[in-house]
Amino acid sequence: MSRGETLYRNAPIWAQRLLLNGYGLRRELHSLGRPCRAAVARLRQRERWGVDETRDYQDRRVRDVVQVAYARSRYYREIMDAAGLGPEDIRGVTDLPKLPLLTRSIVRERQSDLLTARRPRPSWRHGHTSGTTGSPLSVWYDRRTCVENNAQDRRQKIWGGMEDGEWIGVFLGRVIVPPQQHSPPYWRANVVQREVWFSSFHMSEQTLDAYLAEIRRRRLRFLEGYPSTLFILATFLRRTAQTLPMRAVFTSSETLHPVQRDAIETAFRCPLFDFYGLAERTIFAGECEAHAGRHVAEDFGYTEVVDDQGRSVPAGTWGYLVGTSLHNVAMPMLRYRTNDVSRVLEAPCSCGRASRVLDPVTTKAEDVIVTPDGRLISPSVLTHPFKPFDKIIKSQVIQEAPDRVLVKLVAASDFTQVQQDALVAGLQARLGGDVLIEVIQVDDIPPERSGKYRWVISQVDTGYSPPWERFAGAPPPS
Repeated sequence: MSRGETLYRNAPIWAQRLLLNGYGLRRELHSLGRPCRAAVARLRQRERWGVDETRDYQDRRVRDVVQVAYARSRYYREIMDAAGLGPEDIRGVTDLPKLPLLTRSIVRERQSDLLTARRPRPSWRHGHTSGTTGSPLSVWYDRRTCVENNAQDRRQKIWGGMEDGEWIGVFLGRVIVPPQQHSPPYWRANVVQREVWFSSFHMSEQTLDAYLAEIRRRRLRFLEGYPSTLFILATFLRRTAQTLPMRAVFTSSETLHPVQRDAIETAFRCPLFDFYGLAERTIFAGECEAHAGRHVAEDFGYTEVVDDQGRSVPAGTWGYLVGTSLHNVAMPMLRYRTNDVSRVLEAPCSCGRASRVLDPVTTKAEDVIVTPDGRLISPSVLTHPFKPFDKIIKSQVIQEAPDRVLVKLVAASDFTQVQQDALVAGLQARLGGDVLIEVIQVDDIPPERSGKYRWVISQVDTGYSPPWERFAGAPPPS
């Protein structure tokens, strides 16, 4: 836990509000505010471009990023020299397959060599991803990448009907309310960005009425969160014979299953807009008003679909997503191969936008954790304690009983006991002191018989997890 997180958690509520809004102001000055609004205006123009205009833009951006990568990144200089390539050989997206795929293991092992400076610059921002196997990566972004990513997120909200200045309720993974707090408010307001951040760690049969009352009191008309978290709220509404009308709900970060979409749209009586993004900042794709797939943000990254041999597959064929950032020159990500599976739809979207459209992305299937005091914990919020530890190769969380959780780790040989203790402390802070957390290190963690990788498995019946046996999943790439 960082010093700032410790300060926040130990502060009184009034001080937490000040700290949260200070954080919001920092975001506003760095990559929101005027730069983001200008970027959104450019995105709205480009989304109506034809295929040729879009390709010309992508080619120019690829040339710029490759030029910097070759000149300043030791990793890219090595691989391009070894292949007999120079920047002049990568003139656009059609030349990208000349470069080898960039894998998670390479990013983990060569992080410092991927950077384009000896040390991160003050304007860069640091991020982590847990990935589909619970294996974290550490990544860096320059300011332009942060602005462009925020603009993509803002455009997705505009597609959902949200205008500037409107408030939104956010159900994501930050510990916004200390776990030891046992009475409302289970939320904090970020006035700068007009966001009400609701705690995902205090949701239970006993507290959800307070959440609903606050949403109604503030007259919120938009919500954003992990599918599993909003599914908890939607299931509670159904069980208590209530609805909570919204204008739009936004989900991301997990596979959205039909049963979740149906429950959320019924409970909130509004359309749901699901979007897909990566902490690596190489791919962004979101739903438009037609809800016929997820539009690839062709001006954010160049997206490929490949088979398990790394070969491009035609539209309509399932494969692994590969992304190339069109902006990030802090830590260039060229042909970054994910473990996420999708396909490009053959038919264009009826909305008239020329960007390619992806089928729903299959990542991982996960269960909801229930604590001894009845709190319902979304699996995605449990990724946060894992993110600082890039020595973890794979992980899996298994709830064996309300008060007992087993964590399986596949870790590098230099993963220390101190790091393991810090991981346990992070989980304990979210699950509570009444939960016994046992960690075992194993040689491997295989997928389910279905081929899905379940990062969180609950053996406790909560009534808030989707029925995984109903989901066959996307066919594996072939």
